[in-house]
Amino acid sequence: MIGLYLLFGCNNGSEWPETLPPVIGVANIDDDDSNGREDWRDNVPNEENDFSTFTIPANLFSALKPEDRIVLRQQDDGFRIYEDGTLKTNSQDDYFTLSKPDNDANLTLEVEFQNINSTGIVTLEWQGDDGTVEHELNVDFISVPMLLNHHLQPMEEVYAMSGMGFVSNQDFIEGFEQALGDKFIAYSVRDYDWDVWLQDEVEFSSLYSSDARIDIIIDSIRNRGLDDLPEDKWEGPDVPVKTWGQGVANSQDSFGNLEVAPPVDGYPYGRIYYGDWYYGASVETITEPLVTQLVNSGSQAPFTLDVTFLCVGHVDEYTTFIPDASSPKGFKFLIADVNEGYAFLESLDPNMRLTKYGIDKGYPTVDSITSDLALRRLNEDIQLDYIESTWEVMQAELGLTEDDIIRVPMLFEEAPQCGGYTATLIPSTLNMVVATNSDGT
Repeated sequence: MIGLYLLFGCNNGSEWPETLPPVIGVANIDDDDSNGREDWRDNVPNEENDFSTFTIPANLFSALKPEDRIVLRQQDDGFRIYEDGTLKTNSQDDYFTLSKPDNDANLTLEVEFQNINSTGIVTLEWQGDDGTVEHELNVDFISVPMLLNHHLQPMEEVYAMSGMGFVSNQDFIEGFEQALGDKFIAYSVRDYDWDVWLQDEVEFSSLYSSDARIDIIIDSIRNRGLDDLPEDKWEGPDVPVKTWGQGVANSQDSFGNLEVAPPVDGYPYGRIYYGDWYYGASVETITEPLVTQLVNSGSQAPFTLDVTFLCVGHVDEYTTFIPDASSPKGFKFLIADVNEGYAFLESLDPNMRLTKYGIDKGYPTVDSITSDLALRRLNEDIQLDYIESTWEVMQAELGLTEDDIIRVPMLFEEAPQCGGYTATLIPSTLNMVVATNSDGT
């Protein structure tokens, strides 16, 4: 958001400017002094770095007659104004007279915001010596929305849970270490009740302004072991941990079910999407307080997909986005496709032995999969009822075209002990980590 100074001959007795730039900042919701309270709740700012600046141009003072003054009136709650660290206004209807700086310099005030994605107004009044308001000027105060990350943003760090013995994933961990070097950090699964599903526990988001940045760790209500990790490893100055919602989590509350599409026309910060899982006339979805927060943030307009065919029911099981500089939009949308799955298998020797599938799934050869008519009917129904429907939603909500899509070979099977709902039969290459370098690769 850009504001322009429109100044018209600011000599004594002339009119004031028509506009001043909006004051844009971040909500002061972290704990810079580590005293256990959000900084907004502290009476006096201490070690504070999340203030925004409100610059009063020297021209406004030079326009006044010697006996006139400028009075600042706060019209709304939700922000505070300081001058040289001294609190001047705290709530609606507070006001004070501005001090004219020496040497015709601009006057700089500090601004503190209480809430994410809020707005307010400050009025500057040009008053004569008898208190008569000669002119006034309204200035917008804007606290920025919370933005969730998408896959085109440069990677800063990548995290995973590392385990041996009962949970052993050392090949997985070593692969990340080799690929990402010191940008990869592993935490011991032993310390967190053997819960390896870090992707499901936390989502990363940020507040950005020209003056400050706060990174918010959104902690899911799932709480299966990793609940303390965000506070243990990441919480600190400029990094608060927040949870929206409470109570017993369903599978949709896990953050594998919360993703962000890259920027598209009308949405420069991307769009949030998540899955709804229908059970008869009812629906399981992300906890309502978090949905409300995501909707109220405004800039990433959430939409939903129907994930009822999946046992776990997460959107990252069958969709994702990856950077692609050669693509018209700078990315490709990847979606599971059972037709491509069968086409891939049918390109192989039907007698090819599938040792692992034979032991685990009862499919010892390629032909044993492709000739299973019940499995084929199941997958054809999934393709028609869910995958193509998902693609239609993505086209409608994001303006995607056939140039933007890659259909990834996939088959699904009924998951044991899951009441007829499915999981992937072909390993889900879509359920991936996307770590984008600063050059977009």
